[in-house]
Amino acid sequence: MMRLTYILFLFFAYPSFGQTFEEILKMAPADRDEEDRFGYAVSIDGNYAAVGAYGDDEGPVDPNWGSVYIYEQQGQNNWVQIQKLQSSDINDYDRFGWSVDIKGDFLIVGAYGEDHDENGNNNLSKAGSAYIFQNINGTWTEMQKIVASDREADDEFGWSVAIYDSTAMVGAHIEDHDEFGGDFKYHSGSVYAFELNTGGVWVETQKIVADDRWVDMNFPNGYSGEDLADQFGGSVALWDNWMIVGAHHHDYATTSPLSGAMWSSGAAYIFERSGGVWNQVQKIQNFDREPWDRFGYDVAIDSNIIAVCAYSEDEEEDGVSNPLTNPGSVYIFQRDGGGSWNPAQKIVPNDRSSGDHFGYSIDIDDTLMVLGCHSDDHDKFGGDLKTDAGSAYVFTKSGGSWSQHQKIDASDRVEGDDFGVSVGISGHTILVGAQYQDFNSTQADSLEDAGAAYFYTKELCPIITKNDTINLCDGNVYNIGMSTYSTGGDFTDVLTAVSGCDSTIYTHIDLLTGVTTDVFASMCNGGVYYIFGTPVTVPGNYSYDLVAENGCDSTVITHLTMDPAITSEQYINICLGDSYSIGTSTYTTSGTYQDVVSAANFCDSTITTHLSVDLPPNLSVSQNISALTSNESNANAYQWIDCATNQPIAGENNQTFFATQVGSYKVAVTKGSCTDTSACVYISWIVASNEQYKLEQQLEVYPNPTFGDLTIETGNWESTLQATLFNPLGQAIENFEIKGKTALNLDYLSSGTYLLELKSGDAVVRKRIILK
Repeated sequence: MMRLTYILFLFFAYPSFGQTFEEILKMAPADRDEEDRFGYAVSIDGNYAAVGAYGDDEGPVDPNWGSVYIYEQQGQNNWVQIQKLQSSDINDYDRFGWSVDIKGDFLIVGAYGEDHDENGNNNLSKAGSAYIFQNINGTWTEMQKIVASDREADDEFGWSVAIYDSTAMVGAHIEDHDEFGGDFKYHSGSVYAFELNTGGVWVETQKIVADDRWVDMNFPNGYSGEDLADQFGGSVALWDNWMIVGAHHHDYATTSPLSGAMWSSGAAYIFERSGGVWNQVQKIQNFDREPWDRFGYDVAIDSNIIAVCAYSEDEEEDGVSNPLTNPGSVYIFQRDGGGSWNPAQKIVPNDRSSGDHFGYSIDIDDTLMVLGCHSDDHDKFGGDLKTDAGSAYVFTKSGGSWSQHQKIDASDRVEGDDFGVSVGISGHTILVGAQYQDFNSTQADSLEDAGAAYFYTKELCPIITKNDTINLCDGNVYNIGMSTYSTGGDFTDVLTAVSGCDSTIYTHIDLLTGVTTDVFASMCNGGVYYIFGTPVTVPGNYSYDLVAENGCDSTVITHLTMDPAITSEQYINICLGDSYSIGTSTYTTSGTYQDVVSAANFCDSTITTHLSVDLPPNLSVSQNISALTSNESNANAYQWIDCATNQPIAGENNQTFFATQVGSYKVAVTKGSCTDTSACVYISWIVASNEQYKLEQQLEVYPNPTFGDLTIETGNWESTLQATLFNPLGQAIENFEIKGKTALNLDYLSSGTYLLELKSGDAVVRKRIILK
């Protein structure tokens, strides 16, 4: 027995990084392009992460279809892109990937710019939608597209999303109506709850709005600069039976619906599920609220902790000292034993500066919290000024209090990166998006605003992976670490080094045994087939022994057969005057023909062709003032053409064409397999409008003159005519509607000349009526 042994010596003396998060990977997809904005939204849970690129384009210039990239942790410090997701009904400006949330085996993706319902119908601009994917054996597959039951244009359903177990929440931050579909309040916002039923279908169970939903106190209908209504649903977070919803433009205090007005101070609303119904249990605001704090811009919840971002808030932790302009802050609330959520702490970074926007994004996992600060200008050491490069802060909880643990930034930070526009945390891993970063993962190939995402870990280990392919003869064994293999297949072994960092060895073993392999082949009569270099011309079974260098013998038996003759039948139509060729034959008349076609491999094919010759269409054209009609009534298609430009006239595909301007026109007629074009016909004058012309052609008014009885017929005119009768002085004396055949009695009028005016759209016809 032969024994192959693989020994890996992993005696690395790597330092212990303890609780410090270090950058391990920068992600930029291979198909990146300008303005993809990869990293605008991120989410991470366990071994999977999702990164949204709402500007990703694969169609015409900048259609903003959007996509989501899925990454899997493969090795302690190694994340690998395993999929790129797009919606099943992708369309221009959907912005799929604007929001993402991943939890367990479910992923929800928002596409606030999407226009169609769940069946791809009922186009409503930016009504919005969301898509739920499920992880099935390592592959993320679209389960369902969901939309709001009362969807309307510009609701932007999918602006925010959250998913937890079998519950999904979708925010429509500028939706206008209450939970019953009434009480219009401009852009007050709403959230929709969906549950996964036992049949595997996500079903909308509730529409949720704030108890004190309201419009903006100064601009109730919005204004051109910015929409300042409540925007309830601009952010949403979900944990078990608790949900928090942000309304960062809400203006009023918690004491009563319309008190304590402060413009865009913001609010957040806490809901609890009981008996399958979500009920508002509390409205929360910051203790030092001021105008433009935008409290609620982003929210997070984990167990009994809620965090609410106010990225435009100005003061220190005490709410009074060191006021700056928009440095940002985050407020912590904690649930007590009675179910009430109480203010616990206000947190700010230790290097706060004006315009940082600390708290633009947030995520919590147990005692760790990460906060995005996308407009921060300084690196983690407080220097290296780069405007709006961005950063993120890690806070840890100890003894009931949160404190700043670390500031992180990108290793290749550049001005305007927007690093921190999105953040996610799960276990020992942090994910940060930088939607405006221009370079790929090797800091090359600059593409404006392509975007990037960065992975950080606090358990840093050297990435050691190895892929081996082994040929093993039957009867031998292969050893790696503590494992022994004697069969073929794919095997994974985890080896531990002295540093405690795991390394992964992937081994593919091809087992070479003394087996017989059957190969089935065919040849044509007169041809040659080569078996391991030997020419063969006769059908039969041929055996050949192979001896490998490693001593593993194999036998290959080739079963060679002779192919039968090939026959086929086809039906061909050509136009009179054209020809059809097959092989060396050319045909111009109708009939049935048989041809034998020889191929280079000696396989002859017999082809039977049923040829039909179609007569060309009638190319004459009739003219009635500005109307042209093709005299070919049995055509498959018509296309009218402007002779001046020789270009087709869009939409003019009927047998009759109504010219709208003086000029020459012709028609291309397709009948069967024949297509030909008429001569040009000159139109010298145009009626007032085509609609008026059509109406005049069909309208009949009789008898005229009349002694009182008058009949009006509209022929095939489909629309209802609006009629007005004017007296001899030009005064309107009666209005009525006409459709089809209508009889009028004018006995009540005096003798004289009256005017009857009939309207339908742009068509207006006037008739003088003489009453005796």
